[in-house]
Amino acid sequence: MRNTTLAVFAFSFVLALPTFSVAQVERYELGRRMKQLEIEWDAHPDPAARKRAVAILPDAMNQFFTLQLGSAGRTLDEARHALDSADPAPGAVRWLDALAVVPEARLIDASKSELRVEVRAFYPVKGGTPKGATATLRIGDEKPVTVPLEKLPATVRLPLAGKRGNRRLRFETKLDDRIVSWSEQAISAIGDLSKTIETVKAAAADREKYEGTTLETATLKDRLELFRDLAAGETKETDYPIAKTNGDYPIDYLMYQSYNMAISLIADGGFTAQRNGQFWVTVPTGKDRRTPCRIFVPKGLDPKKPVPVVFALHGAGGSENLFFEGYGNGRIVAECEKRGWLLVAPRSGLAFLGGPPPVPAVLDVLAQRYPIDRGRVFLVGHSMGAAQAVELVQQSPKTFAAVAVLGGAGRVRAPEPFATLPTFIGVGSGDTLALAGAKSLKKALETSSARNVTFKEYADVEHMMIVREALPDVFAVWDALMAK
Repeated sequence: MRNTTLAVFAFSFVLALPTFSVAQVERYELGRRMKQLEIEWDAHPDPAARKRAVAILPDAMNQFFTLQLGSAGRTLDEARHALDSADPAPGAVRWLDALAVVPEARLIDASKSELRVEVRAFYPVKGGTPKGATATLRIGDEKPVTVPLEKLPATVRLPLAGKRGNRRLRFETKLDDRIVSWSEQAISAIGDLSKTIETVKAAAADREKYEGTTLETATLKDRLELFRDLAAGETKETDYPIAKTNGDYPIDYLMYQSYNMAISLIADGGFTAQRNGQFWVTVPTGKDRRTPCRIFVPKGLDPKKPVPVVFALHGAGGSENLFFEGYGNGRIVAECEKRGWLLVAPRSGLAFLGGPPPVPAVLDVLAQRYPIDRGRVFLVGHSMGAAQAVELVQQSPKTFAAVAVLGGAGRVRAPEPFATLPTFIGVGSGDTLALAGAKSLKKALETSSARNVTFKEYADVEHMMIVREALPDVFAVWDALMAK
């Protein structure tokens, strides 16, 4: 048990390293490959295909926990291919799968005439370069550049035409002119980038001097740090739409919004019930404490008609982005959107070090901006987040209307809050990490006379896939509560 805890801690620590570290490039690549796997999972509902993938995925978990991040990426790719065929992918395909592309920066000045990118191997593959292997790269609708993959890493210079906005860096691998794989990532081009950042910085400082610490001023501090990091070439775990472009993203354009927020144009730049969509916010939750969150605000909120809110706690090594982009490619967002519910995913530290995120404090702040039904606050957590959810129920017994514990467990030291609380426990039959703990949690709650526990074990599902598979059942339980 001690070795397992240390492994989880070490894995989480590496994924929480500053963004200039090598681990952040690997973190981005792991996230991208996990998204590709989830897309293929949706495309292959055949139980036999999914069973093949599930048999492979525990290796990825072990590699995560022993810090073999490149190997974990390889295993995710193997699981993706297993969904498509029982036969291993050809050697040339595996070699091309291993490639990654890293731009010199993801936030650039629009005056740049070219962008340098590096093509490298994310993990080693046996065998040499496949004969006829090439890579084609382009930014938006600029002229594509094709290079032979004879020697890695390879530096490629991509032409730019001075256009502003969010643009896609597309990377295709080819074998004899046949596309084998492709990926895209965001590049944001801002006019007068340095001057724009300094303008936002100065205006944000003036606003904070006038208002003190608010949802907007706390968010601006983190936004400015994000802008500086991306402009300096640091890699973050996901793509951020910094520039303003029509139609590319269903979320706010961060530089544009930050500028308006800094100069106090609340109607356009602040966080209110009238502005719907997805937002990155930083919530002040105590003296010198800020909690980064990603939130979803549904359309048509009426200040006089409170709606439910779902708090979603990610697993170790994740962030506020995981429930929005992973766990079924953001399935929980779609579930909340069709019901008109708010969604809040706070960033968590390590459960071993600081406990769960301050959900009650986040709730108090957001309830001042959005019409939240305080009697319909739902909580869901995965893995480490599942343990944090169990702890939060005990810390704040009157806050939550129901809790869902997925792919994890937690220590029940004060069972009284669970006596009547609807508690859903979901775990996969192939989850070697959490199955025993989930069963123990069920037993502990039932032994303590908890009367509203639902336990479901999902056949041929492992740790990484449990959230996407269990969410429909979780929302069905919550819908039944809403109907009462």
